[in-house]
Amino acid sequence: MPDRPRLLYKGQPTEPKSIDPRAPAYAVRQLVQQDGREAPRALYEAFDAYNAAYFAGALKQSLILMTTPASPRAEGDYVAQDVHGIPSRIRIAPRCERHGLLYLQDVLLHEMVHAWQAEFLDDLENGYKGHGPKFCRKANEIGAKLGLGPVAPKGRGGLPRPDFWPSNVRPSGYYGAQLPAPGGRRRSARTRADGADGGPISTVSDPLLEGLGEVDRQLVAVLAKATGRPPGALIGAWAREHAQALASASPAIAALVAGIEA
Repeated sequence: MPDRPRLLYKGQPTEPKSIDPRAPAYAVRQLVQQDGREAPRALYEAFDAYNAAYFAGALKQSLILMTTPASPRAEGDYVAQDVHGIPSRIRIAPRCERHGLLYLQDVLLHEMVHAWQAEFLDDLENGYKGHGPKFCRKANEIGAKLGLGPVAPKGRGGLPRPDFWPSNVRPSGYYGAQLPAPGGRRRSARTRADGADGGPISTVSDPLLEGLGEVDRQLVAVLAKATGRPPGALIGAWAREHAQALASASPAIAALVAGIEA
């Protein structure tokens, strides 16, 4: 018979001493301030500033890590408690750094709204993938202070979706020349047309526009620039208009539309 593995202790194991669940977050923060690079240091500093300005200083310290989120396509994610028992973990994809500190800080602000949901509402709105009415209310409250337009769950009413907040309601040129490429789960709606300074209007690149020809993409870019609305919001408004027209003629489609909007 093979040997059984030997126990690494003698006698009965002792109960571990209780520690502050936030101790890992404080320890990592201290290490980042001591030896970390500029980007993670800026994130911890921004956490304090945003906490004071938008959450009345009530959020507890989150563990902020620049590392790949659960989904490789995501730019950030939030977990109320991870498998190690560490509460309020925020992960931000390292690739976001190439878009500049302003972009990194916007990803952080988005995840801090999720932290607020978890800590004060105990509701991450999983039915909305985290971005339901409660997320929108807080995002819009903060957005009003920042001079940003509102968002709505699932883009209702033709408003931008909250999934991409606040980057999809930032003014054109806010991130300077370091504009992010589309495709991330959080901020894939980098869909504003260029040319705010009178320059040429570039083709809009966005997953929602897949299947459109070059001419159609240019037309969407022109309309986005003229209306100041993201292309996704324009397409959503068109989709709702046609869905309502079809629903008026088909009870089956009407039921489907009602289920989606519920």
